Amino acid sequence: MWARDLLDRVGLGEASVDVRFGWCIVLAVCALYAIAFLAFYPNAITNDDEAMYLRHARIMLEGRASVVKLDALTGETVDHFPSQYPIGTAAMMAPFVAVAGWKGGFVVPFLCLMGGVLVLGRWLQEEGHSPLWALLALGYPPALVMGRVAMSDVPSFAVVTLGLWLFWRGLDRSWGYWMASGFIAGVSMVWRETNAVVFAPFFAGTVLRRDKACGAVVVGGLLGVAVRLLSSTIVFGEPFFYKAPYRIDLSALLDRLPLYLLALLVFVPGGLVLVLLYRGRRWPELVVAVNLFVLLYLLQEYFMWGTSPLKRMVLTPRYMLPILPLMALAAAEVLPRLWRRLLEWTPTPRRKTLEAVAAGVLALWIGGVAVAASAVHPAFAAWSSTQARISDAIESHTDPAGVLVTNLPLTRKFIRELDRKYLPVRLEHVAPDVAMDLATRFGTFHIVLLDRNDGPFGIEQTGLNAEFIASIEPMNPILLFDREMSATDRLRIWRVDRARLP
Repeated sequence: MWARDLLDRVGLGEASVDVRFGWCIVLAVCALYAIAFLAFYPNAITNDDEAMYLRHARIMLEGRASVVKLDALTGETVDHFPSQYPIGTAAMMAPFVAVAGWKGGFVVPFLCLMGGVLVLGRWLQEEGHSPLWALLALGYPPALVMGRVAMSDVPSFAVVTLGLWLFWRGLDRSWGYWMASGFIAGVSMVWRETNAVVFAPFFAGTVLRRDKACGAVVVGGLLGVAVRLLSSTIVFGEPFFYKAPYRIDLSALLDRLPLYLLALLVFVPGGLVLVLLYRGRRWPELVVAVNLFVLLYLLQEYFMWGTSPLKRMVLTPRYMLPILPLMALAAAEVLPRLWRRLLEWTPTPRRKTLEAVAAGVLALWIGGVAVAASAVHPAFAAWSSTQARISDAIESHTDPAGVLVTNLPLTRKFIRELDRKYLPVRLEHVAPDVAMDLATRFGTFHIVLLDRNDGPFGIEQTGLNAEFIASIEPMNPILLFDREMSATDRLRIWRVDRARLP
């Protein structure tokens, strides 16, 4: 009896959906996530992109898009852009950074994850489904992690979810919802350009179907795009500025494919299959939108090949966050339909067993999401504490007014470049004669090298570090700091003095 009751409550039975039950589960899991987030509030920048967004938010508060720094190699002043990403994420963070400093920026992904899940639950309810299926988004492992990482992934999820919900509302209500959806679709590119791809099939469908209010979608979309172009012009001086061009790369396709299949078939249980089976409203557009978005990232040149397998399982599938609401909607429509058909095919004596198994799996999934929502925070905080110690060590053993030479791809996120007089000098630009010149001109400079063994790129950088130190050994650098910061990270800091030159 308990099994049938549970299945009925979530729409997998003959009784009507128990909306209140679904919301109680969703709100309870969100509360667990929120409590653990506050108990283990982020205290370290763990990603280069994260550092860029937070620095951009800080200078936005000063009414600037760039900062003036000195180039130690040339002696020239340069306008340095801490970030070349669209301004949406940094703009959202700016008020919180103004109140609480850079740590305030972590509030944004948390609020966006909670807000996106709640909007998704409301959307599912309005479509006659249980809000419970919104846990498919919250339980997505990269979403749990990125909810405490100050980047554009979770804000993109929230913005896209809001826009899609308004589009569905516009199917039954006034044209104003479609105009708002179109505007959000266009302005979503202020967070990430590819967000608009999710909306494109739905908007094209309104035109091909000759919906009466299709013009509202188009007008709203144009207004949103205008915001994107205007913001880019103001910040970067070019309306069509973007950080890096999209390039197709088929050579790493077989490396990317397993990760995306893991994300879209396991992290979202059966996700892509459920999308293909979806037959709810606007099903052709939904199927195209999900598959087009996946194909876009599957074929792109960029791939986290240099990091460890565990990090790749978060950093690569994080791009799929904007299609999670569509996958949740597909699951909410398909699973009840398939379940009823399965019951029809099952002999009556075996139905109770089948219901017990299904209810047990459902209960385990809900419990698993709840546990993961709580456990992700202490686990991530324990790892990120290492990152904080690396940053603190660099600041305490170097001079913010002096020159710093470093293997920047691995140390960029740890160096507080906005507080330094000179831009960090990249290791590969410092041959022995250049190092000699720096010591002669400035009297002293510091070298910061981070060795990592958790992936091919880190191992390659470690080899380059060793070659560099060997090349300047005749300059008698003074080793100030040498410590294994974690099982994968070793930090070393030297000072080179003019008085010790040969």
